[in-house]
Amino acid sequence: LQEAVRRLQNIGFLVYAPELPWSRRRGFDVSYEQSLVEIGLAVAELRGKGAGRVALAGHGLGANAALAYIATRGGIFAFVALAPAPDPDRHRDVFIADLRKAREMSASGRGGERSLFTDFSLGRDYDLSTTAEVYLSYNDPEGVAVMPRMAGLLKQPLPVLWVVGAHDQLMRLGRSYCFDKLPRHPRSDYREVDADHSSVPRAAAVAVAEWLRDMAMSPEK
Repeated sequence: LQEAVRRLQNIGFLVYAPELPWSRRRGFDVSYEQSLVEIGLAVAELRGKGAGRVALAGHGLGANAALAYIATRGGIFAFVALAPAPDPDRHRDVFIADLRKAREMSASGRGGERSLFTDFSLGRDYDLSTTAEVYLSYNDPEGVAVMPRMAGLLKQPLPVLWVVGAHDQLMRLGRSYCFDKLPRHPRSDYREVDADHSSVPRAAAVAVAEWLRDMAMSPEK
């Protein structure tokens, strides 16, 4: 998101880009629910610095969590989703054995114990070292990381810019998977860019800055 952050700052936006739990350095060190708390702290910091209206933008799992934050907390005036990460419901077969393992560990009082679990990123699975409780929070197919479910919880429409890469595996999900389930807003837009999953933020940086500038200049409703 660095390019989009730079462009937004250059046109006068107050921007805060916190390091969230799924970063390479943090490695899923806290639960999905705690990540929403951290997003809330970032929102509060922006408001404390004078931001009258706050927009959320995220890439991959960041977009997934931003949607969950908006659906469960509200108070956001616009949302930019860049190559949103597929949610656990899309990979139920990949996770089923480790979900069972994590649930059994939690039921036996070992939910805080670290173990290896299967995770999925950029089209392939890998071993993730985390606790059973944290693993369940991100990968429960009935949990808050399921994007269509969160889209269905939104009661009030807000402008959404949803960007997917033409060379991203997520492209096959199309707009009907989640975007079309959001409450309709006349300023919402679904766009495709010539990029793979990782390069969507750079490819969309100019469009993101222009779209958010237009939203910021719109009267508050």
